[in-house]
Amino acid sequence: SMIDREHTVLTQVNNVVGTLNILYAMRQDFPDCHLVKLGTMGEYGTPNIDIEEGYITIEHNGRKDTLPYPKQPG
Repeated sequence: SMIDREHTVLTQVNNVVGTLNILYAMRQDFPDCHLVKLGTMGEYGTPNIDIEEGYITIEHNGRKDTLPYPKQPG
């Protein structure tokens, strides 16, 4: 998402406009509903390492592996 300026702008526009679309739809159809939106801090917390994009090598309980990072769903 932050590879270069073009990707960064696209990511920010998608995130902000997407959130605004949800808020306006909620106001119209579910005015008593609340929205809890988590950003990177809510998703990953604040680890004592950089939140990289790509792969990260981890050693835990004597085993070592390289994993997609920040995550690979499914």
